[in-house]
Amino acid sequence: MPTHYDTLGVSKSASTDEIKKAYRKLCMQCHPDVASSSSSKSTAQSKNADKFKRISEAYSILGNENKRRRYNFDISESGIQELRKKAAKARGTAGGGGNSFAATLPRNVLIGGILGIAGVTIIRSIMPEKENDDTHHEHTGKKRLVEAWLNPKTKRWEKPRPWDQEYQRLQPVLQFVPRDQVDGGGGKR
Repeated sequence: MPTHYDTLGVSKSASTDEIKKAYRKLCMQCHPDVASSSSSKSTAQSKNADKFKRISEAYSILGNENKRRRYNFDISESGIQELRKKAAKARGTAGGGGNSFAATLPRNVLIGGILGIAGVTIIRSIMPEKENDDTHHEHTGKKRLVEAWLNPKTKRWEKPRPWDQEYQRLQPVLQFVPRDQVDGGGGKR
């Protein structure tokens, strides 16, 4: 596979100015708009477009000093060996073997599960459970209130039901009343 240096036709020791000159020269030869006037065949145009993309990519990397330094490191043999050494050191071995991700996954899942269950248990012991209406009344001396309206036909408090025709026709005023007095409001919500 050709390197970006091969694509632009410059050496690895080429200066930024030499890279820029080579790029401009190749652009004039391969740019789809410029080269299309000299050759009218569609295959030649597509080849020129592909070549122009490769040239532009090569220049975008080699024209930027930081990207060029990184690219040189990546393509050099010593750079690859150095990366392998760092990876082996991170795994804790010099030879490249050792614990792999697949080998440690079951242990990590087990530890994560145990920690998750312990966390939920601790949170449940710290946070109080929801009270029902009876225990709330015993603790506070007050009953829980809900919004309701007094139905004139049944003479009972009902929860608001905006979809009910009777409720729509009357458009009653809502009031706060104890939950146990509302039809269907005696239990938990």
